[in-house]
Amino acid sequence: MYVECYDEVGAQVYDTILRQTLQDLKLARSINAIKIFIDPRDAIFIAVIKLDNASYKLYLSDVASYKYEKEVLKIRVKNEDYLPDLLRVLWKEEGRVNVAQPDRYEIEITNLSIDPDNLLVVDPSEKLKRRVYDAIFRIMPEGFRMTRNASEGNMVCFMSSDQVIDEKWNEKFQEVIDEVKNQ
Repeated sequence: MYVECYDEVGAQVYDTILRQTLQDLKLARSINAIKIFIDPRDAIFIAVIKLDNASYKLYLSDVASYKYEKEVLKIRVKNEDYLPDLLRVLWKEEGRVNVAQPDRYEIEITNLSIDPDNLLVVDPSEKLKRRVYDAIFRIMPEGFRMTRNASEGNMVCFMSSDQVIDEKWNEKFQEVIDEVKNQ
């Protein structure tokens, strides 16, 4: 974890803010490397975070059992913790009108268009990335609304400013990305 700034006191303050934010959001264990570059003189903020591997993806067969009965897919939820995620995915894929929930643990789908054997219910890496973006927006200076996002794979790479981002900062952005990628 490293904060780079021409002002040492400012860098220490940002380091404290960063550590507190990561602790508040319980992200510290999920991050392999992080570097923040900030230059208040040119109003530029760069955050590059390398994420640890998230836990495994959960598919329908991991959270429920299912069978076909007269052209209706009947799902029996095994773990209620994943019910909101499952319903969200089913409503998105099948539409609410085709998804019925007769009781707490049962779901029935008519007019099935999905492949239940390959239905992804929870992708922990996506949830982790959303939480990391939340952390970035909490520590980013207020008013910095011009952004550039170069995130890919397990890297969250974000640059922002309160004005149009000058092209000269692209080189520094790439330098910080490369530095974190190689850690």
